[in-house]
Amino acid sequence: MIIKNLFENKVKLAVSTLTDGNMRAFSDADFTSTLANQSILSSALNADASHTARVLTTYIDRKSFTEYYEISDQTIQDHQIAKPESELMLADGLVTKSKDFALLLPLADCLGVIVYDSAKHILGLLHSGRQNLEEDGAYKFIEFLKDNYGCNPADLQIYFSPHALDFQIFALNNATLSEAAISQLERAGIKREQIKTTDIDTVTNPDYPSNSAGDKTIRFAVAVKLCD
Repeated sequence: MIIKNLFENKVKLAVSTLTDGNMRAFSDADFTSTLANQSILSSALNADASHTARVLTTYIDRKSFTEYYEISDQTIQDHQIAKPESELMLADGLVTKSKDFALLLPLADCLGVIVYDSAKHILGLLHSGRQNLEEDGAYKFIEFLKDNYGCNPADLQIYFSPHALDFQIFALNNATLSEAAISQLERAGIKREQIKTTDIDTVTNPDYPSNSAGDKTIRFAVAVKLCD
């Protein structure tokens, strides 16, 4: 597990590796063990399972991959990792204004985008896979922050999770995940110097599972939480 502080110690990040166990239950039989693994990750951020919200994505029977929601006292029950996937609301990105909640995203090769508003102390976590990016998902996430919270792009700082660095999106002129995300973020008003990328490639790094390398039923996870 990697623990680090981001954005001048305003956000705490935890990233699991294969040694931390599977971070997504692909069947009900795996829920208990997966929840235990997820809970250890969130506890590193001083959050329990009832206060950790899951970015839950699926590719089945969906018309849109740009669904974004806020996590608060009123909505946490729709997204908390303490419940099986079948009881959770789908989301491609989550936002919170509260330091009481952690946000968690299981991943294999897709890109996790962490967004922090230094002026309003708002935290977002976005699943930027192929489908989300093909729908202009990174751009729409920033627009969601602007429209719902009055965020100024100049105040936003971005951090990219480990992902498949060379994965190309055919529909976006073969741009890689990070290239597509950066392009969309810049069009939303983010400057390149506000974005911190990664050199960790899930396909080649043995510490991470990779869907394209054959790891179909195991995921690592990133979890983030606002600091006091």
